[in-house]
Amino acid sequence: MKICWPDPFPGIHWLDEQEEQAVSDVLRRGSLFRYYGLHAPHHVETFEAVARRFYGAKHALAVNSGTGALITAMTALALGPGCEVIVPSFFWVATVGAVVQANAIPVLCEVDDSFTMDPKDLERKITSRTRLIMPVHMAGAPCDMEAIMAIADRHGIPVLEDCAQGNGGEFHGRKLGTFGKLGMFSMQMNKNVTAGEGGLLITNDEKLYERCVSAHDLGIPWVNGAPCETGSDAVTWGCGRRMSELCGSVAAVQLKKLPKIVDQMRASKRRIKALLQGTAGIQFRRLNDEAGDTGPFLILTLDDPHRAEKAAERLRDAGLASAVRIADYGLHVYYHVPGLVRKVPLSPAGNPWSLPQNQASVYDYEKGACPQSDALFARSILIPVPSRLTLEQEQQAAEAIRAAVAP
Repeated sequence: MKICWPDPFPGIHWLDEQEEQAVSDVLRRGSLFRYYGLHAPHHVETFEAVARRFYGAKHALAVNSGTGALITAMTALALGPGCEVIVPSFFWVATVGAVVQANAIPVLCEVDDSFTMDPKDLERKITSRTRLIMPVHMAGAPCDMEAIMAIADRHGIPVLEDCAQGNGGEFHGRKLGTFGKLGMFSMQMNKNVTAGEGGLLITNDEKLYERCVSAHDLGIPWVNGAPCETGSDAVTWGCGRRMSELCGSVAAVQLKKLPKIVDQMRASKRRIKALLQGTAGIQFRRLNDEAGDTGPFLILTLDDPHRAEKAAERLRDAGLASAVRIADYGLHVYYHVPGLVRKVPLSPAGNPWSLPQNQASVYDYEKGACPQSDALFARSILIPVPSRLTLEQEQQAAEAIRAAVAP
């Protein structure tokens, strides 16, 4: 008998009349655009205010997607030809795609047994052309931000935290996204909180915030609800990535629910792990800070790639449809991104790979480029942990996992 396992969309399972009322208010007011309408819009501004309070950041900027947030950040940070950006081997395609869109060169860094950026390999990958370090709090758990920031500060390199899968997480009591120059979040369908789509940038740097505001829209800042050329260095080229009032209305409500959503997933994950204690042949992912883990995924590492592949297949047959061996996890793994592996250019000019400014940045992205990561991916299984599990479902999941990893 198959397990009745919920779809792994954390925020979706918490939608209720609060989001419905917020969306209805936008429609009644006839103000779908964030800056003006039939009546004064306020939902995106409210979302940004809620975000500032939640993360403890001075500035928050809502955008249309997580990808939009990354691209906006690249523009604000003035990345371009001649720049290298260090990214982990385990990511989402948008992370590396934003680097390429900036005509910069991505540099792959190994992940360690936390499945996040390996600080030791990070140190090795820094060159005179490194202009940004982009750790990804992958599968809900924090990177070792103490080690990463120590390296970044020593070399004078800014950090952009990709928190798309780690929203609501912490490292040693400090919110993820607040360690680097910028923190980026996604409100896409699969995330801890969702508006269907949507993104967010946070920073404590006022000048950088002003550049983000310019970059996300018209190329000049909005001041008091109108475009305003201030004469500052905030003038750049915009990319039309505003968040709509409809998305902002849902995002503002969802963000207030984030602590409860994370608590639920974290508690379910801990109970499942406790039920699996002593199971032969498996290890759990090492967590850099267990208390700061948001809990949407359980990662198991087995002793053999073939065994991991077979176990993932058994889990899917048992009803855990989203269970996957990480080596087979599509666009989350560097060697499954065809544009990266083939170095597909943005235009016939061959950019960014063939630009003269990038001629010294020659890297391989085919499988084998990160052997430490490859070995982990081949032996590890990722299992989503839905945000509304019952104790019975948790028990059934543990039983299915034990059966799947049995010889």
